Amino acid sequence: MEPTDIIDLAGLRMGPGEGRRLDLPVALDAIRLSEQGYAPEPSVPEVRLDVSRMLGGGYALQLRFATQLSGPCMRCLAPTETTIDVDVRELEQKKRDPEEQFDSEYVDGDELQLGRWANDSFVFSLPQRILCTEDCKGLCPECGENLNEHPDHRHEAKPDARMAALASIRFDEDGNLVQGS
Repeated sequence: MEPTDIIDLAGLRMGPGEGRRLDLPVALDAIRLSEQGYAPEPSVPEVRLDVSRMLGGGYALQLRFATQLSGPCMRCLAPTETTIDVDVRELEQKKRDPEEQFDSEYVDGDELQLGRWANDSFVFSLPQRILCTEDCKGLCPECGENLNEHPDHRHEAKPDARMAALASIRFDEDGNLVQGS
């Protein structure tokens, strides 16, 4: 089925107080976060659109869908998937008083830009961090070892460079400073 990008709301022929529920395919774009690519799966999910014609004119809209987002964990770079649930609403209601007016940036006249709304809502629904697990330990900053697979991974502490001059000082068994060692 071909993805739906624009809906002609007037074409739904709804009177005031009437509503329609539509299940439509919408194409979602891959995204880049922290220089990593993430892809929605499926890339064309079926979305549920509820459209209600308001009594004073205009529309109340609700968009719902769920999709998987695949890409690398932001801490350890292992492949991961996370479910993204989208449930958003918009109002488009023209009033004589601009203070009481609701304008949706996705409705232009009687056309709903469904593809743009779905993509924007998908991005706004993303978690702050995409992780393989909530307690992902990430990678060792020194050597890149995966700390989830090797939790006991350690490195010897490097000597403090500020103390390097003291390393050459030696004492004999009586506690006397030994010169030229």
